[in-house]
Amino acid sequence: MFLNIEQAEEEFQSLLYRVEPKCVAEFLNWINESFVVSVGKQYPNNGNIEFDGRSEPTSECDVLLRKIALDIRSKLPTNAILPSETVCWPQSGLDSECNRDTTVHVDAFLYDDDDVDELVDQGTLSREYCAQCGCREIMPLTFISHSLSIDQLRYAFTVLVPLNESMKGMLIVDVGSRLGAVLYAVYSYSSGLVNAIGIEMNKDFCELQRKVVEINGMDSSVKVINDDVRRQAEVVGAADVIVLHNVFSFFLPPADQTECWEFLRRSIRPGAAIISNPAVETVTDHLVLSFRIFDWLEKVSIFSMNSLHIEVRTTGNETELQIETSHLAARYAGVNEDLFNDCVKLTLYKVKHQ
Repeated sequence: MFLNIEQAEEEFQSLLYRVEPKCVAEFLNWINESFVVSVGKQYPNNGNIEFDGRSEPTSECDVLLRKIALDIRSKLPTNAILPSETVCWPQSGLDSECNRDTTVHVDAFLYDDDDVDELVDQGTLSREYCAQCGCREIMPLTFISHSLSIDQLRYAFTVLVPLNESMKGMLIVDVGSRLGAVLYAVYSYSSGLVNAIGIEMNKDFCELQRKVVEINGMDSSVKVINDDVRRQAEVVGAADVIVLHNVFSFFLPPADQTECWEFLRRSIRPGAAIISNPAVETVTDHLVLSFRIFDWLEKVSIFSMNSLHIEVRTTGNETELQIETSHLAARYAGVNEDLFNDCVKLTLYKVKHQ
């Protein structure tokens, strides 16, 4: 019995979901090479989620974010580190292998992979250092970023937590908003329907964010607060989604990091969602907390349109699509293995009802 096109598409999607997520890129490459098919095709009318990361046409949202990134880039040094910043190099935990001599901050919002290649070609940036002066022992530098890339932002807000009309009026809070990338992305991908607040300790970064918000007419739904998050319990408690990207470990000593996590546990309301990179359980592993992470949070490993209690209207016999979040990243990245590795790091949680 032969399949019609619709049945074949369903069978193919079912097969794809059974492929180990990290192998999806290799599998799609094999299909591309074996059958000479194009990648990145979308099927917007069949209710399924179809992605191929950077193969997708550049959207107006991406253009706006890129324009903002270029504008900010012109106002900052290449490493996007300000003299007013205080960096605490981690002595324990996930990032303890980083040190000031062999670690370079390359802001992923400002510079994508092609930009980094160009900086290297120009001699502005190096990928390696000499481990012992005068010898041939060359070691790779460690690159870190305190911002999400545009690709990661698109994944976060069009796939992982889609900013559709059902989220109108909801609040996303970015803890440690720095350059404001998350705020601009929320505004852009929701067309201003979703509210965003950034909490940032550094006054200079807050001024930069406010200028970008004003210039781009985002004032109606985007706000920047210059403060320590521990003094913003009301804002944090009102959030529907909290974004935590590389937020405490490079800026606070362990005792303060512990206080921040204790504060977040007390303040984030039950039922709220958290998008974290790195994973919360990983970034807190070296801290002595008064609670266990998974007594507080539930990792959302199976995504559905209602996984965050967002109302989605269905008609007829439609059933809710359920996909493992790792497969979401794999489908979004398509044949782009590096993009998959970047996106699968974004971990989605829901705060448990105690």
